[in-house]
Amino acid sequence: MTTTAFEGAGFDLLFQFTGLSGQIIGELAPQPPTAPLPVSALPSNWIIDWRRFHEVDAGRKPQSSRRIDPLLASELHQLPGGGGNLAFRNLKRGINLGLPSGQMIASVMHIPNPLTSDEIASGPDGAAAKKHNLHTQTPLWYYILKEAAIRCNGERLGPVGSTIVSEVLVGLVHGDQQSYLWQKGPGWRPTLPSKSREISQWRISCIS
Repeated sequence: MTTTAFEGAGFDLLFQFTGLSGQIIGELAPQPPTAPLPVSALPSNWIIDWRRFHEVDAGRKPQSSRRIDPLLASELHQLPGGGGNLAFRNLKRGINLGLPSGQMIASVMHIPNPLTSDEIASGPDGAAAKKHNLHTQTPLWYYILKEAAIRCNGERLGPVGSTIVSEVLVGLVHGDQQSYLWQKGPGWRPTLPSKSREISQWRISCIS
């Protein structure tokens, strides 16, 4: 979480300053307010500062992010409100929804260089996965994180993860009849500049 007023907000505060599971409770908030929580709406000093994510002016350098890896922060081992362990919840949700494994998705996508079982079993997290025979049929969420760490050095999502995210975003834009694709027609092309030609070409190919 990056805001102007809170430099080092951790997961505990992030969970609290959310709706539904947090303490932003709308009309149920006490009147007059009792600081700091609960509140009726997100406080103005918690609104995200996009200048810390993108280079929008020369006077502020974006905040660096950590590399993507399959390890969970300690706060996610025990979610607030009795939420339990996030990894276990992801595994349970995947089984309940019948999600295919990462290997199955990579095969359907015809990914030319999918992760091998040895690559998934690498590292201390991989050893735990192998212990439970998850290195050959890997839960999708773990496969995506491991793929980013191994294939892209944690700097970005790998081929399976990035394809899923990009197709979801393009699908949302295509499904919104107020979007540029509908308002401007199929010939519309984005005009915002890009640091590299490769990214610009990827944007165009995604909306074509």
